[in-house]
Amino acid sequence: MRKFLLTLLSVSAAAAQSPRDWLLPNFAARLELDALNKSAEHVSTLAVVLVPEASRTALRFPGSLSIVVNPEDRAILPSQADDVDGNGTPDEFAFPVELGPGETKRFHIYYSTTLRDHLPWPKQVHASHAFGYNRATVALESESIGYRTYGGLFLDIQARQKDRPGLYNSLVGYFGSGRPTAAGLDIIHLGDTLGLGGFFLRAGGEIYRPPLNMPDYAHKPPVPEAPEYRVIASGPLRAIVEARMNRWRIGADEVAVKAVYSIAAGKSHVDCRFEIVPLRLSRVYEAGAGIRHLPSMKLGSAKGRISLMGTQSPKTGPLGMALYYNPEEADTAAPLATKEDRNEIIVFREKLEPGRAMKGRYSVAGAWSGSGIGDLLGHLAGVEAQARASIRLENFHVSRTPRPERLEGEAY
Repeated sequence: MRKFLLTLLSVSAAAAQSPRDWLLPNFAARLELDALNKSAEHVSTLAVVLVPEASRTALRFPGSLSIVVNPEDRAILPSQADDVDGNGTPDEFAFPVELGPGETKRFHIYYSTTLRDHLPWPKQVHASHAFGYNRATVALESESIGYRTYGGLFLDIQARQKDRPGLYNSLVGYFGSGRPTAAGLDIIHLGDTLGLGGFFLRAGGEIYRPPLNMPDYAHKPPVPEAPEYRVIASGPLRAIVEARMNRWRIGADEVAVKAVYSIAAGKSHVDCRFEIVPLRLSRVYEAGAGIRHLPSMKLGSAKGRISLMGTQSPKTGPLGMALYYNPEEADTAAPLATKEDRNEIIVFREKLEPGRAMKGRYSVAGAWSGSGIGDLLGHLAGVEAQARASIRLENFHVSRTPRPERLEGEAY
């Protein structure tokens, strides 16, 4: 009886839906949800709807076409559906939100399983997978800054000159030393270090790093095991790339490792997520990440943040780097020496153990004085608020169109 009453109430609610409240008459369904900002700070970020969770309420969401509406002012918001695992169906659905301290907003996501279109949202981020002297690289960028892998599980920085925002990563490598300043600049020499956000394992006092996809210009043969890359999404709101090694041999041990890097529109930091799966493991490993030291270095670290600035060359000028982490999941450790320089590092509290996979998350950011940033360490401290911005999505509800006779019509 209770189930019958709930069904009756649901049908009645759908029937009572006013046609005036239904903005898009040719869409059959809409997912309604609340976005909550429980922090004491203003938040400008992406709301990311997990499709498996939403589909429990809204069957077949996000369908073949989805449009997000703010019902308060009927503003239509750009959105993006991403197939993160590569199986051909969306796993996450993202759209921008701005919320004041403690604010909650309701959003409507109209979706159809028959309509199809490519909507002209402004492209604010980009990702690419390129081949050449570096054998294989991936790059991702917002309009303010770009990042690139150079054969490993770490990032390089391509910065934009002051007052010249744009999506230039695909151009940076083609101009050489005479490249026009509008294309951006490769501002840091990484060398044999952890670069920006480089990943490592540690056991028995020994450090292990994933091998490089060795570039041709190094005049060395390619290694038998090297990272492979994939572009997951190239905008308009999020650029996401993946670096993966299905088999990484560490002596007699063997693991699979995957790292996913993403940057959002209007942001200057990269979110980094990794997963390590033991295939054959004889001992326990610590996992960590770090950023390389710079000449004339000054630290600006705080709990949950490693940040530093320095000058590698007078021509480039001062630059800065930061790594942001959850203090409940990782701790800072003594600097790690690699062949070319030392590195500031964090070590995750969760260990990689036989028969047990582990996951971790952190964020990184670069900053350059040539972009017009005067206080690099202050800027990187400000980016931390971006990196930590989070909202909650709840109160999912699905409604059906009050005008089913108008489905797939064009205009009324």
